Amino acid sequence: MKTIKDKGNVYQLGAVYEFSDDGKMWCLGVLEAIQPKSNYPYRTYSGHGFKLIRACEVKVGTIEEAPVELIDGECYQFLNPLNIWSKGFFIAEYGMFSAKGGHVFASECSNIKLLVVENS
Repeated sequence: MKTIKDKGNVYQLGAVYEFSDDGKMWCLGVLEAIQPKSNYPYRTYSGHGFKLIRACEVKVGTIEEAPVELIDGECYQFLNPLNIWSKGFFIAEYGMFSAKGGHVFASECSNIKLLVVENS
């Protein structure tokens, strides 16, 4: 990533920063350029210039896999609350029933995968 030095600091072009003109209201943007002699030296990809820049203190959004939508009566493989792989079925009123006996709440399980029967 290309860097640029300004007023004793080094900034990364193409990185996300917070920008402001008054130091009260800040917005996120991607730094495109710094024009030191301008009144609004910190330029974003939107073409807007700002007077102030600071490190991004806001957590930038993530993309995660959506949780499995459990189907009443279907079979699943899952990690139980003790981190042991189990196979069993889901009953909406009660939770996950292990093939080995016992049941746990689905919210206490992780890595839930639908077991699908395949024809060979």
